[in-house]
Amino acid sequence: MPNKSASFTIKANGILRILTSNVGIFVASTTKAIAVKAIWDTGATGSAITKKISKSLGLISTGFADVNTANGITRQNTYTIDIKLPNGVLIQGIIATEVDALSGGCDALIGMDVITLGDFSITNHKGLTCMSFRVPSGHVIDYVKNPNYGITPIKNIPAGKKGSNMSPKKKKRKK
Repeated sequence: MPNKSASFTIKANGILRILTSNVGIFVASTTKAIAVKAIWDTGATGSAITKKISKSLGLISTGFADVNTANGITRQNTYTIDIKLPNGVLIQGIIATEVDALSGGCDALIGMDVITLGDFSITNHKGLTCMSFRVPSGHVIDYVKNPNYGITPIKNIPAGKKGSNMSPKKKKRKK
C-alpha cells in the first residue's frame, strides 16, 4: 500500500448500472500479468476472475470456496492473485474465486475485499455517473454530518400535511 493516497475516477454519460475499469491481474508475487476489464461490485464480498483468465495465466488453485449464485451454491476454485488498479496501486495477496463468466464482457470482479481498503464513491449528478476510488482511505465522507457537499439540501415535507403536494386533498362533503 502507498504511504500517500492514490486515486482514480471514471466518468460516463448516463446512469450506469454496471461500473467497470481496466485492471491488471498478476500471478501472485510475479510480473506475469494480463490486462482485463473488471466489474466493481459492492454486493460481492470477495473478488473473482473467470476461468479464461486462470487458464491464461496458468494459475494453480489454492483452495475452494462455496459461491452463492442465482442458481444455488457451487464450489469453485480459488487463486491467490495481485490486482493492479487504474491508479497504479498493486493490491497483493487477494484470494480470488474462479467463475465461469461475468457480465459486461468482464473477466474480473472487484469485490468488497478490495473496495474496503479505501474510499469508494458513486455520484449521478445531472445524468453523469462518476465513480471514484482512493487508497488508503483519506477521511470519513458523511453526507448526514456534512450535507453541503456542494448541493442545496432538500427540505422534508411531511406527507398528508395541509398544503403539501405529497398527498391528494380531500374534498369536503356537502350536507
